[in-house]
Amino acid sequence: MLERIRADTPRKVWTPSDFVDLASRDAVDKALQRMTTAETLRRIDRGLYDQPGFNKLTEKPNPPDPRSVIDAVGRRDQTRMLVDGMTAANDLGLTDAVPAKIVVHTDARRRAIKLGNVIITFRPTAASKLYWAGRPAMRVVQALYWLRDLLAREGESEQVKRKLAKLFEDPVTGPPLTADISAGMTALPTWMWMFLKPLIDGETHAHRRLPDDDDVAAAAEHSAAVCPKRRLLSAQKIRPSKRGVTWTTKA
Repeated sequence: MLERIRADTPRKVWTPSDFVDLASRDAVDKALQRMTTAETLRRIDRGLYDQPGFNKLTEKPNPPDPRSVIDAVGRRDQTRMLVDGMTAANDLGLTDAVPAKIVVHTDARRRAIKLGNVIITFRPTAASKLYWAGRPAMRVVQALYWLRDLLAREGESEQVKRKLAKLFEDPVTGPPLTADISAGMTALPTWMWMFLKPLIDGETHAHRRLPDDDDVAAAAEHSAAVCPKRRLLSAQKIRPSKRGVTWTTKA
């Protein structure tokens, strides 16, 4: 168990369910208890453990990572977690605002968890509003909801686009993000989809390409989904040409 913990990312929070492939649940619980007593691990909350790091400046143990705590609670309780917009924007580096209280929308009641000066509160939310919970693009979607008014300011929109473009271009994080956003585009408000689509399509790059049949057809299907009055267009055949997009009505 300790080898697995040390081989993973620093500050990760663990639950007993992360080790059930190694031994029985009783054996795992006893091993975690022994390591906690020996101060090899720190018990954060019921069934939540991490390796405490030490801050040389404050000369105190580092508080647990809130993001990893939230993920671990989701694994521990087998439930969906949707972080609030400010927290998501801060996690992605889209704002310098640091939330003193993190609000997590979930489908069950849970008591708050205090991590140093930060409190994680869990707010019961209807399942219909948890579509993006736990998905790769959750933080991007939540952050844009929170940043919507800010995006109207001069220069702010381009700054957010540049930061998100770097995120989408990353060879590790980019593909899951863009695939998730494309798969859930009908669950996004129109303004957000129009904001994200050029970034997903790579239109912020220096070299742009003409849209192919699949690209334009997907755009037409989305347009029909968000606005029924546009269904006439989605029923048309779309053919890209060298000068742009040519629309020809089916016979």
